[in-house]
Amino acid sequence: MKNLITFFTCFLCFYTCLAQETVERKNTLIDDVFERYQARVDSLGNETRVGNYLVLAHRKTVVKGQYTNGERTGVWYFYDHAGKAMQQYDFDKNHLLFEAPEQEPSNFRYLMDQVITPKDITTQPIKIGGRYFGYLPYLQLARKIHALRGISDDGCMAVLTLLVSPLGRLADLRVQLSCSVNNQQIDYPINIDSLPNSEKTFIPATLNGEKTACRITILCKSDDHGELTIVEPGESILRTGPSFLLK
Repeated sequence: MKNLITFFTCFLCFYTCLAQETVERKNTLIDDVFERYQARVDSLGNETRVGNYLVLAHRKTVVKGQYTNGERTGVWYFYDHAGKAMQQYDFDKNHLLFEAPEQEPSNFRYLMDQVITPKDITTQPIKIGGRYFGYLPYLQLARKIHALRGISDDGCMAVLTLLVSPLGRLADLRVQLSCSVNNQQIDYPINIDSLPNSEKTFIPATLNGEKTACRITILCKSDDHGELTIVEPGESILRTGPSFLLK
């Protein structure tokens, strides 16, 4: 009986190995940004990511990390499109190791509902993935709004707005379009149901050590192809609107 159990155990392991194969994947995420990874594919076509994960933009590394049985593990490294280090995050310990300081003037703004005094100590919400790669999924959703194509040519400015709850969950996503020609302002809400939970998760903002809700606004423009893109730090685009809380 013991030999029979051993036989069937070995047979099951052998069959499982045959039923799964490891394949190389390369997918375009947005513009010239693409990902490379390995995945195990079962007989039903279901993929489980394993091994090294890499994202490149214009031949520069944007993300470098490791998957184990479909989960992000170990320390991941995130960079901007120019290769500048933006963030390091340890997924085994769920711990932020490094977050690059924001360059001033920054096109990211943070707004809390509370009245902030000089004595208050605040921290802004942080997206795992950094201020470049971490926000690409939201930019992808915003690009589905056809009316935002070519906004810079029309004398318009777009602001991508995210509401992050005190628990660090993305509660709302929208684009606010302002045009100087006719003083028109249009608000476009964006459905976030298609986003995975990992893309709705932030390290929440704090006010004097207490978690709190916070809005993040990001100035956007049209790129050379008329598509919505985030304004680079230091670009001279006039920003108008309410007073924002700077970190």
